[in-house]
Amino acid sequence: MGGRRGGRFPWLVPGGSFHPDDEDLSQLVRRAFVGLGLRVVKLHCSVGDFSPADPRLEPLWAAAAAEGVPVLVHAGRRSPGDAAANEIEALGPVLDAHPRLNIVLAHTGHPAVEAAIALMSRHDNLYADVTPVWLNEISVTPAAIEAYAGRFLFGSDAPNNPTPVADQVARFASMGLSGHALTMLMGGAAANLIPTAEQHRPARS
Repeated sequence: MGGRRGGRFPWLVPGGSFHPDDEDLSQLVRRAFVGLGLRVVKLHCSVGDFSPADPRLEPLWAAAAAEGVPVLVHAGRRSPGDAAANEIEALGPVLDAHPRLNIVLAHTGHPAVEAAIALMSRHDNLYADVTPVWLNEISVTPAAIEAYAGRFLFGSDAPNNPTPVADQVARFASMGLSGHALTMLMGGAAANLIPTAEQHRPARS
C-alpha cells in the first residue's frame, strides 16, 4: 500500500490491493481509505486466483463506493489474465448493487472487448482502460470511444510494455476523435475519477 497523497511526491496517487482471503477486510479497507488516504485500488484476479464476484469482497465495494475510490479490476482469472465474457458479466451484479461505485475494467476486458462495451452500455459506473496487453492493442473502435467519452482511460503499462508510450499515444491521436473524447481519454476521465485533495469528496453513507 502507498501512503497519503502529497508530501515529497505530490503527483503520486496512493493505492493498494486486496484479496478475498484478507482477514477482516472491512477494517482493512477502512484503514486504507480513511486512515492512509489511499485513492485507488487494483484487483488482479489471475494473480490472486479469485473471481471479482466473490461475495467476500462486499466490504471493499461498499467502502470504495462510500469514499469515492475507483477500483481497477483485471477480471480474467486464468493466467496471464485474459478475460472471458462471463467473467466480465459477473461484475454486473456488483455494479447494480453499488451505483456509486466506479469500476475500471483493465484492458477493456481483452480479448472479450465486445462483452465489456455491452456491460458499459448498461452501467454508467463502469469504465475501461485501453492499456495494451503486451504487444496486443485493445480492439476498441473510435465509435466506442466517442460513445463513451469520459469513460475510457489511456494506459501504457510503462515501463513494462515494449511499445513506446509515444507510439501508443499516436495511435489514438490518429483515430480522428473529437477534441472532447481525446482529452477525456488522455487524462480527463482519470482526473474525474480521482479528484485532487482540493476537490470535494463524496459524503459518506
